[in-house]
Amino acid sequence: MIKQIMIPLAAFAITVTGASAFNSDMLEKLDVDLTDSQISTLTEMHELRESGAGKDEIKATLEEVGLDADKMKEIRKAIHEVRKTTREAVHTALENNDYNAFRTAIADTPLAEAIDTEADFETFKAAHELKESGDHEAAQELMAELGIKKPEGRGRGHGDHGHHGKRVGNSAQSVTE
Repeated sequence: MIKQIMIPLAAFAITVTGASAFNSDMLEKLDVDLTDSQISTLTEMHELRESGAGKDEIKATLEEVGLDADKMKEIRKAIHEVRKTTREAVHTALENNDYNAFRTAIADTPLAEAIDTEADFETFKAAHELKESGDHEAAQELMAELGIKKPEGRGRGHGDHGHHGKRVGNSAQSVTE
């Protein structure tokens, strides 16, 4: 299975995927008071959304368990903070050439499946260095060796920057930015 992970053009950091943003592991990391029922409903509604369910149906179901617009805003803000912390931890691990810290930082993300050996980490780090030096094509080739593919429609001149990423089929949304 090819993992669809964006190779960034601006900064090489990591975020959780849109798909994992509403899974129970991610939701439990958030500094937001959520009931088990709300966590379960968020996960179910995310899956429904992915399968094409309408916004009104999803919104009504979320509101039934107390997840109104204000609570959803609080959840999105908390997810943003978790992503920021994760990106910083990845950058620090790469800068310090610390495989163990890197593995800890990418736990519960699609990168954890793609980069599960020190050799993979070295390849990922080399891709990062190539990208930083401006050789995006070579960086993408190394990422492809890891089974990581840049989603279509992302990169320079392809909108949605700074947002959740563009979904491509059953792929993960933006993982590294």
